[in-house]
Amino acid sequence: MEPLSSREKHDVLDAAETHCRALGVRLTEIRRQVLELVLEYPDVVKAYDLLGDLQRIRHNAAPPTVYRALEFLVEAGILHRMESRNGFVFCPQFRRSHTSVIVNCARCGHTREIAAEKPVSCLLDFCSENGFSLASEPIVLTGLCAGCEKEKL
Repeated sequence: MEPLSSREKHDVLDAAETHCRALGVRLTEIRRQVLELVLEYPDVVKAYDLLGDLQRIRHNAAPPTVYRALEFLVEAGILHRMESRNGFVFCPQFRRSHTSVIVNCARCGHTREIAAEKPVSCLLDFCSENGFSLASEPIVLTGLCAGCEKEKL
């Protein structure tokens, strides 16, 4: 994800608040602050990095505070949990229902979400036809981004 401008961050935070209201839940001040901190990271962010950032704002912030906020944001569809990297990524398409694939560069760590309904649907059907169901979504694919692929040549 490219870094967001201040205006874009403000728009995302407002949209997240509207999204939460539509879901019948509240984007509390602490949840909003955690989301704002996540938006500072262009790729995957770990909970303990966010805890350190949050403690600069709220000196008494503890790990459960961050974990609860992250869990809420994942359940609301605003963030995705990336098990393979033990971290979280912002979902720029949280305002609409979609199926995601997250591509992750093994060399530079760049991460990007792609709405991929048709390919994922085919993969889910393929798995189902073979008696297998995927444990989680989004699907994370690891490889090389275009920049790292060029460097390899």
